[in-house]
Amino acid sequence: MSQIGISIEHTSIYLVHLNRGEGGWHHVQASSELTFNVNLYSDLLDKGHPKLVSEVTQKLTQALSRLAPKRLAVGLNMTGAKCLPIQVEKNMPADMFEEVCQAEAALFLNEPEDYIWQPVSVGNALHSKFEHYVLIFLPKRYLTRLKMLLLPSQKEINLIDVAHIALHHLQVHPNMRTALLEIESDYVAFSSLLMPNLETLTYTPLEVETDAAYFALSAIQTLSASCPISVIGSAASNEVISFIADAAKLPVARATLPKNFVVSSQVDSPEKYLKAIGCAVKAMSLG
Repeated sequence: MSQIGISIEHTSIYLVHLNRGEGGWHHVQASSELTFNVNLYSDLLDKGHPKLVSEVTQKLTQALSRLAPKRLAVGLNMTGAKCLPIQVEKNMPADMFEEVCQAEAALFLNEPEDYIWQPVSVGNALHSKFEHYVLIFLPKRYLTRLKMLLLPSQKEINLIDVAHIALHHLQVHPNMRTALLEIESDYVAFSSLLMPNLETLTYTPLEVETDAAYFALSAIQTLSASCPISVIGSAASNEVISFIADAAKLPVARATLPKNFVVSSQVDSPEKYLKAIGCAVKAMSLG
């Protein structure tokens, strides 16, 4: 099985061609990086400047034409997101759950019709009457413009996901608790996983990037038990990672590809494609 994965960062778009083999092995066969001198979230997905839309569409279409798979998965950052923890009755029917989400959105957002949401299950409801979720709201215009950008490629979009969530599909140790810390210039996101359950998920928008380390440490304090922390994000400098590791007294390191991934020699710096790879793996796991 093969799949294209795309991640959209603030000034870059990363693309990968991923093949899945037997025994849980994956092969990163090809990659491509498209760079721009603008903020792709504020100027492209939010405001949709026509000249920029045309430029990005052309570059994306050309890059995708060089990748053989017909299906593609897209990962978005949490820039512009809003998050809301909710509690619902266990085993609630899908239509009732949808109604609850709509009601929560109406109470939480000033203009709920302008957002789409992704419900993320958090915690283990095995011995509880309730289930806990975090609703991640993203501006609906992001998805509308994203689909417009990808339409000329004639690829099938089989997943649009929050990249932070998709990254957990790279986890290969079923009995090991792991945590993921994402540090971008405008937000900090943190989550912990004990497969198959996401235990915690926090999201903090940043007014200034220098607040990142403080909010990262605050998020780490939500861990129920000590575990290794993998760090990803454009604002995760070596200095920031070292500071967090010293302050948290936990193993903190930059996220890397798991050992069950083989990378073609033509793929340079595979770690910067982690979000795109995570989305591709999740899409293939969904069939």
